[in-house]
Amino acid sequence: LSKDSLNDFINLYMTYRLKVNDAYSRGLDKDSAVQTEIASNRKLLAESFYFDKKLVDPNIKKLLEYRKKELQIAIVLFSIPGGINPDTLHTYERAMRNLNLIKTGKYKFEEIARDSSDDPDSKTRGGLIPAFITGGKVQRPIEDAIYTLNPGEMYPDLVTTKFGYFIIKLIKTEPRLKIKCSHILISNENGSDSTQMRNRADSLLNLLKNGANFVNLAKKFSQDPSSAQKGGELGGWYSRSTGFDNAGRQLMTAFEEAVYNLKDGEISNKVVTDYGIHIIKRDSSQLVDLETEKDEIKRTYKRLYYEEDKKNLVEVFKKQLNFTLNTNIFNEFLALLDTNKSNMDSVAFNKITPSLASKTLFSISDKNYKIEDFIKKSKAKGELKGLGLNRDGVKKAIDKIVDPIAFDLATTSLENEYPEFASLLKEFKDGILLFKVETQEVFDKLKFDTVSARVYWDSTKTKYKTHPAYDISEIYVMNDSLANEVKAKLKAGEDFEKLAEDYTQRAGYREKKGKWGKLSIRDNKFAQYADSKKPKVGDVLEPMSYEKGFSILKINNYIPIRQKDFNEAISDFAPEFQDIQQKKLSQNWINSIKNKLEVKIYTDKLNEIIENTK
Repeated sequence: LSKDSLNDFINLYMTYRLKVNDAYSRGLDKDSAVQTEIASNRKLLAESFYFDKKLVDPNIKKLLEYRKKELQIAIVLFSIPGGINPDTLHTYERAMRNLNLIKTGKYKFEEIARDSSDDPDSKTRGGLIPAFITGGKVQRPIEDAIYTLNPGEMYPDLVTTKFGYFIIKLIKTEPRLKIKCSHILISNENGSDSTQMRNRADSLLNLLKNGANFVNLAKKFSQDPSSAQKGGELGGWYSRSTGFDNAGRQLMTAFEEAVYNLKDGEISNKVVTDYGIHIIKRDSSQLVDLETEKDEIKRTYKRLYYEEDKKNLVEVFKKQLNFTLNTNIFNEFLALLDTNKSNMDSVAFNKITPSLASKTLFSISDKNYKIEDFIKKSKAKGELKGLGLNRDGVKKAIDKIVDPIAFDLATTSLENEYPEFASLLKEFKDGILLFKVETQEVFDKLKFDTVSARVYWDSTKTKYKTHPAYDISEIYVMNDSLANEVKAKLKAGEDFEKLAEDYTQRAGYREKKGKWGKLSIRDNKFAQYADSKKPKVGDVLEPMSYEKGFSILKINNYIPIRQKDFNEAISDFAPEFQDIQQKKLSQNWINSIKNKLEVKIYTDKLNEIIENTK
């Protein structure tokens, strides 16, 4: 930390505080427009801050805790029938009967899984799911259940998901370990029979036992082309529950079991999968670094559960605030709506009598909202425009009106509960005030003063020059044979303008006799092409391929570089000139505030800080 950098920061911060203090001294914080803007910002900040604190942060923490381990489970699934509003009672009763059979000891878990599970894959293995799982990789009800268990324990209750009812048993719990591994593959793709493959694998194993280099053997003999060239290396770090980093690709079960039974540096015996015979080396291993997974976990939570959790939390708010929907009035209101129309239809609410409109549709925190209030809000709020006038549509609209009210009421003391939110809100408030006061003192006063600008230009005018340019005419034709024909006519002495009038195929340019006028080499391809040929005035250039055709150019004149006059140079120097004027206004303003407010910088304290950080 250098003294200069610390002083720079102090001066920046001092200037910021002076400007904000000036805004307060002018009473800008009492301005109704500023207060409206601050209130609007509070709503946005409060929602983001509150749900992060109450939902995102604790759920991320929980999932990261789960992710320290990876689990292997067994299940018995009782599938819920398909269709709209299926009858689940029979499935539930069947699941409970089987759960009780296991609990009473009449049957083992594995027996019930083989006999009764609706999951055809796992039932043949007594319910076992071979793949390991970790936080964020299975449905939340299952996840929350299995992380309460010890290996060998069965969850005491049914676990309900949208797929059905589960009986779940925890088989293994292990720390999440990532490994790197390599392999040599003996494949049957080339027509080798199993005996030949085994013999080749045994030969390679003997070579490895006698000290042969695994990498060299993999490069020479492995029949997995993607890994062979890397000495058998299969990629980055691998976890049983998440697959390869940044890819998610999973190893086959037999391969995975084999590599996790090895120690670092050990080589397996023959391992058979659908790909052939593998000889596997476990290269290295490490425990999972949970910090690297935090962003992924946050994305997973927000994608899968965040909106549902928000909705549930707002429902809790509404209950605490005594939200009540007047069901009789709601039904009476619905009966007079045309479900084929939306709320934007001019006659959407024509059948609603004044008497009904004045009745309370819902209430929250002892405040009543009438049907007429609902109609007004449904037409005014952008997200409610086009509302369908059916039961679901009106119910959703009521929720969209009530939910923000409930949230605002439930978070009125957020600043007191969380000092960091109060600090964040103060920063936003100061930022708004800073913008308002700076607009008044700098930006509103920032005018383009021609007299001052001319003085500035006089001192810098040698910097502003024109670019070289050519005055050009063109004959444009669509094919090279016609281009050559026109070129021949020009060589024979025919007039360029007359030929342009007769032949050019560029829209609007026959009338102009091909004239483009002055073109700068800075941004025009014709001028750039001409400049590359270094032509004389009056020259006709060879046809150039351009825009799916051919252009024959004539150089009418050359305009060399010159110094720009004041009006020409304005666009060049105006930004720099305005920046100087802005800094001047800003500095004058700061100086005037310093005359009103005493500023003292404690250099001895700064020097002490610098000494302590050496």
